Amino acid sequence: MAVQPNQQFNMDPSSQQSFVRFFKNLPEKLNTTVRFFNRSDYYTLHGNDALFAAQEIFKTTSVCKMIGADPYKTEGVILNKNHFESFIRDLLLVKQYRVEVYINQGTAKNQNWILEYKGSPGNLTQFEDILFGNNDIAVSVRVIAVKLGMEGKFRIVGLSCVDTTATLFSVCEFQDNESFSNLESLIVTLAPKECLLIQGEGSYEFQTLKQLIERNNVMITTRKKNEFSSESVIQDLNTLIRFKKGQQQNVQSLPEVNLTFAMSATSALIKYLDLTSDEGNLNQFSIDQIKQSRYLKLDSAAIKALNIEPRIDTSCVLNGNAPTSILNLLDKCRTPQGHRLLAQWIRQPLKDLSLIKERHDIVEVLVNDNELRSNLNEDHLRRIPDLQVLAKKLARKKATLQDCYKIYTCMSHLPILLEQFLKINIIALKTMFTDPLSEFIKDMDKFQQMVEQTIDLDSAEKGDFLVRPEFDDELKELKCTMDEIEIKLQAQLNKVADDLSIEAGKILKLESNQQFGYYFRVTLKEEKVLRNKKQYIILDSNKSGVRFRSNKLNDLNDEYIGIRDKYIMEQKKVVAEIIEIAAGYSNTIKAIGNVLASIDVLTAFASAAICANKPYVRPEMLPSEKGEFNLIQVRHPCLEVQEGVDYIANDINFKRGECHFCIITGPNMGGKSTYIRSAGVTALMAHIGSFVPCDQARISLLDCILARVGADDCQLKGLSTFMMEMIETAAILKTATCNSLVLIDELGRGTSTYEGCGIAWSIAEYLAKEIKCYCLFATHFHEITKLEEEISTVKNQHVTALVDNNKLTLLYKIKPGICDQSFGIHVAKMANFPQDVIEFAKRKQAELEDYQDSLFEGSDNPQKKRKIIQEAEIFIAEFIDKCKNLDLSLSDAELKDKILTFKEEVLSHKNPYIQMLLTAS
Repeated sequence: MAVQPNQQFNMDPSSQQSFVRFFKNLPEKLNTTVRFFNRSDYYTLHGNDALFAAQEIFKTTSVCKMIGADPYKTEGVILNKNHFESFIRDLLLVKQYRVEVYINQGTAKNQNWILEYKGSPGNLTQFEDILFGNNDIAVSVRVIAVKLGMEGKFRIVGLSCVDTTATLFSVCEFQDNESFSNLESLIVTLAPKECLLIQGEGSYEFQTLKQLIERNNVMITTRKKNEFSSESVIQDLNTLIRFKKGQQQNVQSLPEVNLTFAMSATSALIKYLDLTSDEGNLNQFSIDQIKQSRYLKLDSAAIKALNIEPRIDTSCVLNGNAPTSILNLLDKCRTPQGHRLLAQWIRQPLKDLSLIKERHDIVEVLVNDNELRSNLNEDHLRRIPDLQVLAKKLARKKATLQDCYKIYTCMSHLPILLEQFLKINIIALKTMFTDPLSEFIKDMDKFQQMVEQTIDLDSAEKGDFLVRPEFDDELKELKCTMDEIEIKLQAQLNKVADDLSIEAGKILKLESNQQFGYYFRVTLKEEKVLRNKKQYIILDSNKSGVRFRSNKLNDLNDEYIGIRDKYIMEQKKVVAEIIEIAAGYSNTIKAIGNVLASIDVLTAFASAAICANKPYVRPEMLPSEKGEFNLIQVRHPCLEVQEGVDYIANDINFKRGECHFCIITGPNMGGKSTYIRSAGVTALMAHIGSFVPCDQARISLLDCILARVGADDCQLKGLSTFMMEMIETAAILKTATCNSLVLIDELGRGTSTYEGCGIAWSIAEYLAKEIKCYCLFATHFHEITKLEEEISTVKNQHVTALVDNNKLTLLYKIKPGICDQSFGIHVAKMANFPQDVIEFAKRKQAELEDYQDSLFEGSDNPQKKRKIIQEAEIFIAEFIDKCKNLDLSLSDAELKDKILTFKEEVLSHKNPYIQMLLTAS
């Protein structure tokens, strides 16, 4: 049960009435915006926000109190600092809500509340200390702005994206279709938290754009049209961009500023994040142009269908802690920058064969070299702090001595890490890691020397970050005093050990930290020695032991902290100079962070490959024109690690000109969806540089992975299952090429059977005949299997099941051909339907079964049955044509004779299907 608040509302009735009156007159807000009121010692929320917070934090609304009186009263709940900070993290990073924090500039009675600061999923600047503090940032925070325009007859999309952690603007401008499929692919690639749009646009085009952004779980924030003006963007960028040495110090020399619509979007981002008002941002950003052609396209449906990232809705958890997403499965990273880079790579599969092979080369080295992989995982990478964030703090001159010391210890360890790589003569490893790290270590040599000359490293090892006392006579004097007190502190250790009759240094320890200063510690096992000893003050107790002080240690500790605080005040000027010099190394530190992030991710790929139930293999990547997509014994990597699952692997064999389209039939729960998902997951993993869950894989370079899998209503966005299905399928038809992998599962279920079958058939035929992409098409419409007879590159496959003693056993094995029966009623029995419902279903099935399900000689063999029916349909069609062409001037008797003759000709073929039809009639 959550700890309940113990503060009380510190307001008299008059102040309560005054505050509630102010609160009721605040502007209306969305339910996804939460307002906090900063009352110095605690925070409060009111109205619906109070009820929401009480339920989320304390799991009960009973903690809410009514304040004020009629007609001005409202609910209120109090949060202490810890509750406030954890709730803010949940709102901004998990729930993706907006937050506003108000502060009172007046007195309790004079309610002069103003908005102190606000945040949103894409704008965390004012909350960075609360959200992250000393915690590493494991997520990238990006916000985009989109500006639409026209150039002649063409629709143009201008997009700008800012990553505040990487201090980077990324811009692009491109043509798009009415479904904005190019924009969707870009949003999937960038994974922004928030998108700025111009407010007040109500056109059909704007609504389509809004639906697309919401479909990708990105928060929409509308801004005034004048904020998308590019008039001031040049001046703003000149203050924000860091120019390279020798580069003209004006953004007008950069090609990116010629993208008019993208620059308008950039202007909106700068104003929204208020970037120019923070001196720490000046000359810290870089700008580049997004190269969409570098990455394989993914749509939002593919991200969801392939379980690439964890779902926000965790109500369906599979078998304990087993990973349920590809990101969880592969994320064995040891550094914050590694976690962030992997989340980026998984949405940016490469289309460059050389780059993919470089990654595979390094993963192969790490898979084969157990010692290197283990050393990286268990030792070297664990020592790496978040260099990208530290570089940002340095550049903004907001770093501390502790930050400089973290960088120093990391750089001190880099030569040892480099030695590990120098032993291996692989060009990819040398190019990507060894050579850059060698250069960076040289570049950081002066930084290391500066730290050694300025920071007291002995104190730093104990957690005290002080400047070396040699810098100043006052510092020397204070340091001598601190040393003298430390000697006295050590003397207390022996005195207390004698008093408690325990051994000093082993059982009784003298320790210090930032929170308590100096204290004694004994293990929980020895806690009894302190009982009934009033001369000792217990500080706290946890699994590491009991922390306490004697009265003398208490006095010495207070004296030591007082002197240390004076030392810290005295050293401020020197610290500022150190940070000023260190800031010059921020770009190098960021670059080192980027290299180490890549090492971390590729090591994680190797660890995932080795740790799998059956080790992953290196895929053989081929040029697109080879037209092959062959996976031998492919498995679904998330499903095979679930407890109690004995995975049945299957093959996928596509070759352009021979077979590129598979129609898969079979019972529900038979493994169709898992089979097609395993193909998509394997393709994605291969293109990001990972090994894959197969026995063997040959994959020609893809340009897209597109999916229409599952049936989800999107009622909050006003979209039905069928409408979502059609939107996703329309995007596939407009985007797919012959080098795309398309996964379609159960298309057409959201409308009538015949209409759904017609839509599914036409889409399947278009993909197979016109686009000629690699496609796995799972369906319950058995009629579509006839495409195999019309298009030579279409093949039928089915998942198998056995029925023995009226019991269904699913085999999960993919075999050639079509499924010869439906197992719906058997599945209903497995779900424990009432017996009378099952029996009624059987009777209805018998009534509704089409004539094609009737029995005749040869109907027990699906292939033979199909051939017999096809022949029969040809004979019947010929019979009808002959009847239509009869001379109508003939008498009725002559016409009857002719028709009987035609009938005899049909019967002479002795077709079992026709004989069955005549018998049944």
